[in-house]
Amino acid sequence: MRKSLLEVTVLLFLLILGSACQEPGSQMGSHLTRFDDLAGKGVRIGIVDPDLGPAGRYAVAVLEKLKLSDATAAAAINNNIVTSESHVRALLDKLRRREVDAGFIYRSDAQTATESLNVIEIPTSFSVSPEYALARIQGSLYPDEALDFIVWLMAPAQRETWVKYGFNPLSASASAVKVPPAVVSAKTASKVNLTVFAAAVFYDILRDLAQKYMSLNHIEIACEFAGSGKLYQKIEQGAQGRYGADIFLSAAPRYVIELVDSGLADHRQIFMRNDLVVGVIKP
Repeated sequence: MRKSLLEVTVLLFLLILGSACQEPGSQMGSHLTRFDDLAGKGVRIGIVDPDLGPAGRYAVAVLEKLKLSDATAAAAINNNIVTSESHVRALLDKLRRREVDAGFIYRSDAQTATESLNVIEIPTSFSVSPEYALARIQGSLYPDEALDFIVWLMAPAQRETWVKYGFNPLSASASAVKVPPAVVSAKTASKVNLTVFAAAVFYDILRDLAQKYMSLNHIEIACEFAGSGKLYQKIEQGAQGRYGADIFLSAAPRYVIELVDSGLADHRQIFMRNDLVVGVIKP
């Protein structure tokens, strides 16, 4: 049966309207399988703001390395960056909502979103190796308990959990922090409260480990997660000990180093590594 001119016109209008309402590039991520694909036209890429989170600075470092061998590709990828988030969890949320097609995230973050993301490895010639640091903050009401928790986090018994969440523990970390045996093994007689400031990359793993530690000790642990730069600023501005953090886990070692150098922290330790990867949305 032949359609009237009016029916054909309405059908064409609906097709055009549907096409216009579809989010540009919303299926682009399903076609991204290699790092080179990030330079393609119309790819929407997200990073963490380099001024707010180390993941952003690592992404910039990758593109700077790439620029040395392929300036055209580096420029194309850089031009495809459409958003800079405050921390990796915020970027991960944008990926899950398909507001971007790809994002420079940590492997540990990608591992929490395997149902919605695929991973593109960054070629070794211009990849980076993020390192994480921690320290005890000066002014803690419970300095021994804070140090006990630090040692417990880095102990071999927790290694399997760190690996499960996509991290690379340093094998010698636990032995590097010198703590009197009595402190490590002591069970606190009365309940105390510790506050941990931690980079957003530790959100899942630290909640898990803190729960396990609290079940073994008379200690309450509260965790505050944000970008490392924001947490560093809070500590520097007075959020220390009874007024803030007892422990700081940073995705950027330089923040911990600066706190130790300024007398605001001690027992600094590089304790963990991660990988920067590109997360891309699944079809």
